[in-house]
Amino acid sequence: MIFSKLTAKDPLTAYPKAIRQALEFIQKTDWKAIENGKHPIDGDKMFANVMDMTTRPFEGSHPEIHEKYIDLMYWPEGGEKIGVAPYLGVEPILESRPENDIAFLASVDGESVLTATEGCFGVFFPWDAHRPGLFLEDGPAVSRKCVVKISVELI
Repeated sequence: MIFSKLTAKDPLTAYPKAIRQALEFIQKTDWKAIENGKHPIDGDKMFANVMDMTTRPFEGSHPEIHEKYIDLMYWPEGGEKIGVAPYLGVEPILESRPENDIAFLASVDGESVLTATEGCFGVFFPWDAHRPGLFLEDGPAVSRKCVVKISVELI
């Protein structure tokens, strides 16, 4: 997992080529003009899902994992809390949707919570269980978010 805040002076060369390509897309995007939906970057190997999402409570949510794609999340406005923990492969799977490259876990041990605010980004690899979209404060809020899906083949 990588978690940081994107600034103009960040040395993007420190990241692998695919992550650098996703971050360059983020830096070049006009976040006030881009529409919600799927935006291709490199065909099916890398694409961005832009959304205005409403945060939810921790209770009733579940950690998720992916097998084929890395999630690079970016918050141009708003933010959320995200639960994170190592995925060891022994956690019980609550629901699996292989056609969408997502499985939800019943729970994970040792979960920490990150606070993502405007300008933050996080990279979640297949071995990183993550529980996105949680309340930043005490209740629901709308947050603009971009999730760049990066095929593990590119790393």
